[in-house]
Amino acid sequence: MACPPEIQETAVKAKKGEGGLVDEELKWWQTSTVYQVLVPSFKDTNCDGTGDINGVTENIDYLADLGIDIIWLTPIFDSPMYDIGYDIRNYIEINPVFGTLDDFDRLIKTAHERGLKVIIDVALNHTSIEHEWFRESRASRKDPNGPKRDWYIWHPGNIGEKGERVPPNNWESAFGGSAWTFDPVAGEYYMHIFGDKQADINWENEDVRQELYKALRWWLDKGLDGFRLDCINLISKDQGFPDAPEIKEGAELQQANVWFANGPKVHEYLQELHENVFSKYDIVTIGEMSCGITSDQAAEYLSKYKPRRELNLLIQFEHVELDCHNGDKWMLREWELSELKAIQEDWQNKMLDCGSWMTLWMENHDQPRGISRFTTSMPRFRGFCAKMLAMWLCTLRGTPLIYQGQELGMVNPGSFCPEMNQDVETVMYWESVKDKDEHKIELAKKAILQKGRDNTRIPMPWNPETNRGFCSDVEPWMPVPGDELDWCIDNQRSNPSSVLNFYRKILRMRKSHVALLKGTVQILDIPNPYTYTFIRRYKEMKYLIVLNFSPGAVSWTGRNKSIDLTDAKLLLSNYDYHSPDVVKDPLVVRPYEGLLYQLRPGDPEDVPTENTADYLPNST
Repeated sequence: MACPPEIQETAVKAKKGEGGLVDEELKWWQTSTVYQVLVPSFKDTNCDGTGDINGVTENIDYLADLGIDIIWLTPIFDSPMYDIGYDIRNYIEINPVFGTLDDFDRLIKTAHERGLKVIIDVALNHTSIEHEWFRESRASRKDPNGPKRDWYIWHPGNIGEKGERVPPNNWESAFGGSAWTFDPVAGEYYMHIFGDKQADINWENEDVRQELYKALRWWLDKGLDGFRLDCINLISKDQGFPDAPEIKEGAELQQANVWFANGPKVHEYLQELHENVFSKYDIVTIGEMSCGITSDQAAEYLSKYKPRRELNLLIQFEHVELDCHNGDKWMLREWELSELKAIQEDWQNKMLDCGSWMTLWMENHDQPRGISRFTTSMPRFRGFCAKMLAMWLCTLRGTPLIYQGQELGMVNPGSFCPEMNQDVETVMYWESVKDKDEHKIELAKKAILQKGRDNTRIPMPWNPETNRGFCSDVEPWMPVPGDELDWCIDNQRSNPSSVLNFYRKILRMRKSHVALLKGTVQILDIPNPYTYTFIRRYKEMKYLIVLNFSPGAVSWTGRNKSIDLTDAKLLLSNYDYHSPDVVKDPLVVRPYEGLLYQLRPGDPEDVPTENTADYLPNST
């Protein structure tokens, strides 16, 4: 399926003329780099073991020096913290654990003085069951005139074979178990796509929508620069609530993404949200697309050629679901580099064709560390992998999203036993498997080590001191691994070859070369199992990026692809030493090496994409 016809037609017209879409002026959020701060794990300033808003403010210069432009805060709203703040109890109050509104105002002022913008993560699909709205809704279910009786998704349920009351359907929650919980006060089931303490809001009700819009405007009026909208594509559900098709053979509960992801009214709701809120401010909106979205569907959310606008950017998950078997996070599968390249080629092409813009990311608060997932955590390769992945992320077309600690080369701890995890999703999964046979338990332990969300929630390592400088004299809310000494910020600042300084370099380079911002992307030799190679082209400017995703040296040639390496200029490598001689073809690309070349202008526009790299054995 191509870009939707009405969008494609308008996009084709826009491309006519010199430069086409790539010649258009970029918005500020397209040239920016976003840095995600997991507030409870960033920096503790009041010695309670949990990070806070002041911890961000006091380290604003660190972020500015890194070269980022937008600070993305995870939820700081009042919350019971059942799901690290994504269970909101009040949309216009700060969680006292993180600070006060005065602290927030000071952060905004300080960030703006440094030329940085700030956005907040907000969940509009659900609230905590401790939210006053839910309490009123639950209490008024039996009152036909109750003012908030329909602000959440309620259902009387069905009658089972033995006459007992059972949930309305076979939908499984994202955290395991039924997506429905019976509430004795209401006498009905409420829906929760996530945990049972996170009740789904009924977006069919206009009153609750307007209250949400009011809350968002309140934050924007305080100077906020936008929002990351958590699982925003889940706000519209099929109101018939049909059973989900069988994906897990013989299982009582089934994934129901088909009935609640990208639902029938999602675009109507987002257009209304844009008209009521977003259109009135110069902000950026980033929508998280949970439970799957294709590049074709993305155009419906993003394309500027639609008659009504919705979002600026979205976060898709295709590339990080390569290691999921049959859509099950905890069922691991081996993946090939060719699959990763094919996914990104599709997204890069579709976004350009439809006049849309990508986000570029590899880890966040819900995902494991990118080094551990896409390459290797082996100590001798760790630094090379971190820098190579930074080059991959920052030289494609789109807005990079960097997660805290990524710029330090942090990896999955590897030392957490299942019982040490605090994340609700991981805890629920472990509870469901810990009493099974030994083989299944071992598979579960491996899956948790590789995919558990707490992998990226450990505190930031600032210095070699107690708790790596995150907090002092108190126990941190999450354990701090003892093996991060060499990777802490203070030790990397003064090392010109550190991962931190490489990120500083690549982020500035991205902004200083217009082709790395505006240029088209052509991914080469997709079948090749070792290298990820692509061309960035803008007018007469051309750049070649060669990335070795393997632990052995690779021979790569530009011959037969009409890529002339004569006079090629090496702009950046993640290895310190390079021969001063002219670039030779074929290139010998060292293990996990990344190379960024500026090519001389005038090469043909189209190049073949056949396999042109060979693995050199005995080179590890």
